[in-house]
Amino acid sequence: MKNSAECDIQESCADRSWPDLNLIQMLSGGPMIARTFLFAILVSAPGAALAELEFCNSTDDVASVAIGYKGPQGWTSEGWWNVDPGDCTVAIRGDLPLTHYYYRVVSPSWTFDHERYMFCTSQRVFTIVGDTECEARGHAREGFNEIALEGRSAFTVEIGGGAPEREDDRLPSLFDDLLDTSPQVESDPPGTHGDFKTLSGLFSHCADFGDEIVCFFTTQGWVIGVAESGPTPLPIILDLEDRPVNTPMQFSGDVFEEYDGRALMALSDYMVTSPDEYAADRAAMQGVWEDVEGSAGRLDVFGSFLTQIYPDGQTDINVMHFRQGCPGSGGDGVALRLTPDDPADDEQCAFLSYVDGDELDLLYVDTTGSGAAPVPISYRRAR
Repeated sequence: MKNSAECDIQESCADRSWPDLNLIQMLSGGPMIARTFLFAILVSAPGAALAELEFCNSTDDVASVAIGYKGPQGWTSEGWWNVDPGDCTVAIRGDLPLTHYYYRVVSPSWTFDHERYMFCTSQRVFTIVGDTECEARGHAREGFNEIALEGRSAFTVEIGGGAPEREDDRLPSLFDDLLDTSPQVESDPPGTHGDFKTLSGLFSHCADFGDEIVCFFTTQGWVIGVAESGPTPLPIILDLEDRPVNTPMQFSGDVFEEYDGRALMALSDYMVTSPDEYAADRAAMQGVWEDVEGSAGRLDVFGSFLTQIYPDGQTDINVMHFRQGCPGSGGDGVALRLTPDDPADDEQCAFLSYVDGDELDLLYVDTTGSGAAPVPISYRRAR
């Protein structure tokens, strides 16, 4: 159980990998001072529902939910899940192993009462470990309400409100500008085609293979393919085709046929999120580059894919994953982890020494421990 007073928790960072990616849904808006609100909590009857933590919205406007809990690395907060009027959203699926959970709700047109169980929050999608020094880390620190499970395996929070005040009293909402989401279309229920996940990463691009269109996402070293011939609704595929390459997104769907860092997804929805620290370098690298000395051939960079075209005409297709440093190199700085299209080929890693509109310098380093010397290669943009 969390004390409502100050907590001294050491800050730590959750290092996500594929099996541990948490379900995080939708985004938040700034709290609005327009209407008063009282929470009503309805506990699901034993055996009446699946084991899960669910939020149902009986107001006339969208509500966004964040949750808090005691995780393996300390007090942790996550958000946001959007809950449409008259709809329900599950924040945690499966058994609820903890005795206490915490939640915060915001809306464009309602205000909410919250207790003083304090967690860090952000206006964007977030997972934050540690509940102290929130402002120093670029977050807000706000109150949450407590849920005491008392042995129950399922819990439903009913979000309901009273009479609205005048519409003229409504303040401008961050929701008006922040939402950039997928088309609202009917899709199969979560879990129909595989393991339902919500992931954060990059939408690389869509490619036309003649008989179908396939769109590609990258996340945590994985490549996710969304095929037109699969169960993804066609309006979602068509919308992705019009999106810029390397758009940061949070995307949800059923993952199936996963192997060697690759998977297919039945995509159900997505939204645009904030760019990461590598966005400018990633954008500057787009295009075709020629080796200055002529011995290494050409690079064709499109979206998150880098194709090496050698002088003899052979090609290697790699997926670029930006990171800090190369494994085993002992150096720091922006680097590219290059995952080959053929799983039998070795991964490469190169430091991004320099890039601008006309020049690209990469330093390829050995990551196998063989002691091979780094190989610098300079490219110029093809004309």
